[in-house]
This record gives sequence, C-alpha cells and structure tokens, in this order.
Amino acid sequence: MTDALRGTWNVLPIVLLSLGAAVFAVGWVPRWTGLVGGLPTVGGFLLLVTAESVAAPAWVRDISPFAHLAPVPLAEAGLADSAVMLALATLLTGLGIAAYRRRDLLS
Repeated sequence: MTDALRGTWNVLPIVLLSLGAAVFAVGWVPRWTGLVGGLPTVGGFLLLVTAESVAAPAWVRDISPFAHLAPVPLAEAGLADSAVMLALATLLTGLGIAAYRRRDLLS
C-alpha cells in the first residue's frame, strides 16, 4: 500500500505544474487556458514517448517533466527534480494571479 501511495505522490509535481500553467494562462491568455494547462502533462508525455521512439538527443527528452520522474517504487523519488517543478509551478501561479488581478474584466 505504501509503495502505491509513493508512486501516486511521485507525479504530484507534474499535476501542480499543470495547475500553475493553467493559472498563468487564466491571468494572461484566458482563451488558451485548456491548452496551456494541459501542456506540461499531455505535451510532456507525448514528447517523452516520441523522443524515446525516434532516439532523439538526450536534451530533447529532458524537456519533458516525465523524464525527471523516478520509477517509484523501484527507486526513490528525485527530490531535487520535484523541487524544481514545484518552484516553477509556484512561480507560474504567482505570475498568473498577479496578471489576473491587473486584468481589466469586461462584461
């Protein structure tokens, strides 16, 4: 049971990164919220699968957030990689909230 929970918590930084991207989009480009919010998860997964399928260079594969997840429970989760994703999610959320507060809403 604990291994299953560790595996679930392992992907939480990517979920929060997508949430941060969506909040950023709400503040800056509200019409693109769905696309921008889904980009880290959907785009990241497709990029990883495509890069591994065509043997792309390592730097292309490393763009995907999924490339930085450890295969939990076989290995311990990488805390440094998760911390970077959480910091980026926090930054995107902060920028999105700031832009939303300054945005002039028309009715």
